[in-house]
Amino acid sequence: MKMKMFLAAAALLALLLSSSHAQDTGTKCKTTAQADLVLLVDGSWSIGRINFKTIRNFIARIVSVFDISPDRVQIGLAQYSGDPKTEWQLNAHSTKASLLDAIATLPYKGGTTMTGMALNFILQNNFKTSAGMRENSRKIGILITDGKSQDEIVFTSQSLRENGIELYAVGVNNADEDELRAIASDPDDIHMYNVNDFKFLVDIVDEITVNLCNSIKGPVPLSAVKNMNVYDETSTTMKVRWGAAEGATGYMMLYRAINATEPQLEQEVRVGGEVTDVQLVQLTPSTAYSISLYALHGDALEGTGVTCAASPSGAPNPQSGPP
Repeated sequence: MKMKMFLAAAALLALLLSSSHAQDTGTKCKTTAQADLVLLVDGSWSIGRINFKTIRNFIARIVSVFDISPDRVQIGLAQYSGDPKTEWQLNAHSTKASLLDAIATLPYKGGTTMTGMALNFILQNNFKTSAGMRENSRKIGILITDGKSQDEIVFTSQSLRENGIELYAVGVNNADEDELRAIASDPDDIHMYNVNDFKFLVDIVDEITVNLCNSIKGPVPLSAVKNMNVYDETSTTMKVRWGAAEGATGYMMLYRAINATEPQLEQEVRVGGEVTDVQLVQLTPSTAYSISLYALHGDALEGTGVTCAASPSGAPNPQSGPP
C-alpha cells in the first residue's frame, strides 16, 4: 500500500518540536552535484499555528543534511493558501546558517488550499534563472500539504515534470492520497509520503532526506577502468596497475597466453573496489599474455550447476531444460 501511515511513541514529538538551531546541522548528503530545491508549503487555515511550527522544524531537519552554497545545493521556499507567495528565492541564502534562520522565522500565512495555483506559481516564478536557478542543476520541488486542493492539480504537476522538475509530495492529516500520487514523480514509494498527524512527520524525515540525496546525486555512471599498465615482468610473474573507476565495487581481470604451443584456458582474477594493483603468478616463461580488465558495479550474482551423469555406451544423452 502506497500510503505510509506511521505510528510512533509520542515522546518522539519532542525531537521534532525542538528549535531548528538545535538540529544537527552537519552535512550528511555528500555530493559535488548542483541541485535547486523549491519547497512549496501549505499555509492554509486548516494547519494551525502549532502545526505550522512542526512543519518549520520538519523543513529544518531536511535542510540540515545538505551542503548549502551557490556551488552545491540551493533551496527556495514558497508558501501558499489562496494566493502563493515567494518567501525567498533559490539564491537568497548562500549558507546553511542563513537558511535555517529564515526557516525559524517563516510566518504563517493562513487562507484556503489552492495547490494547483501554487504548483503553477513555482514553475513560473521560482524555477527560473532570474530567481537563481542554474541551467545544469538537478531541479526538485517538494510539496507539503494537509488537505485536498480546491483547484486542478494534474496538468500543473505534469507541466513541472515536463520541464525536468522532480516532484516530491508530503501529505499530512486530511491530505488526499490520489492527489499526492498525481503530483509526485514516479515511483510513488520514493516520492510520495502520507502521515495521519503532524507529530508523525518525525518518522519520515530520515527516509525523505535519503531519497532527496539520491535524487540530487542522480544515477551513478558506470565508468570504465583507466590507464592499465603492465610492469615488473619476470619469467613467471607480472604486475598490473590501473586507475580506479568511479563507483566500482570491484574488478575482474581475464588473462590467457596467446603464443603458447598448446591452447590455454582463460584465467580469472577478481578483487575489491579498493584494489588497483595485482600480481599474476605461475605464468609460462617467454610467453605473451592477453589481459582484459573490467570494472564491476554492484554485487555479482553467483550460482552452481551440476552436469548429468555419463550415459551408458550407445544410450541417448539426457538433456535438462528449464523448470
